[in-house]
Amino acid sequence: MRQKLTHIALGTIILLGHFLLAANLCVYASDVPHIAFTSDRDGNREIYIMDVRGENVQNLTNHPASDYFPTFSPNGRWMAFVSDRDGKNEIYLMNRYNKKIHRLTNNPKSVLNFFPAWSPDGQWIAFTSKQAGEYHIFKIDVDSGNLQQLTDEGYNMFPTWSPDGQQIAFYSSRGQGKDIFVMNANGKRLRRIIQRDHGGGSPNWSPDGKRIAYTLGIAGAGIYIMSPSGQNNRRVTPENVWSYHPAWSLDGQWIAYEAEVENPWGNPKRDSNIYLVSSAGGKPRRLTDHPARDRFPAWAPAVPLSVSPTANTQTTLWGKLKKSVRD
Repeated sequence: MRQKLTHIALGTIILLGHFLLAANLCVYASDVPHIAFTSDRDGNREIYIMDVRGENVQNLTNHPASDYFPTFSPNGRWMAFVSDRDGKNEIYLMNRYNKKIHRLTNNPKSVLNFFPAWSPDGQWIAFTSKQAGEYHIFKIDVDSGNLQQLTDEGYNMFPTWSPDGQQIAFYSSRGQGKDIFVMNANGKRLRRIIQRDHGGGSPNWSPDGKRIAYTLGIAGAGIYIMSPSGQNNRRVTPENVWSYHPAWSLDGQWIAYEAEVENPWGNPKRDSNIYLVSSAGGKPRRLTDHPARDRFPAWAPAVPLSVSPTANTQTTLWGKLKKSVRD
């Protein structure tokens, strides 16, 4: 009897060991950092995703319409993006488990909706909307569709949330100069971070809330970092290389961005690519190398793996999932 129990125990341990090994391998594969980006390498704008080494590139949207500006929910389950698949540029949500897509914005007053940014709690998406020739920042509740206008003056773009969800930084051309502003998440208490003529675009708040990366058009547009109060400005990308649209890694150690080695103005063969640079500065690492334009990088949080990987069966997820769209 003791020998039989020993065999059963050993078999259980071996089986459990195989299961744990497989689970660990799957979790490791899921935890590899990934970066999504927009590219026209297939003839129209699509959203692709690759690992942080620039390998294993996959087309996420694969649609004849133009799909671009990806951004991910905090838990990684949903990707918001812009598409003109229904006739005009609207914001859509894609479920990363089953690739199902549904339209989020549908405002008859808007001509163009773009630059979506997910709030840290997953409840809201801030975005720019063009209406009657003006560009303003709005936010929409992803569950109820409740839409709120946050700006009412100037030319406003590139919203980005503070990690605590209390503030939104954005680019605006209001008043004198073109600069980065910050407002409360309800659109109140608006203030200019910096005062200058050069301005700054594409702000992106760091995960620790202590820094804002942005694009500044000095010596060839480059990626700069400053404090939320506008102090301690420094450039982290090479001089005289046109660099745009910074995106912080989830740990705050890296910044992905797009760069055009040659001057883009009047260049008929623009071939911007995605690069990676330490937030402390240093030599960038090139992630894509394609004659098409690769743009608008966005870090993709890892998602829990499913028990069943097949698309034709209902996916059983590790842990309990809420039915809310923001889970």
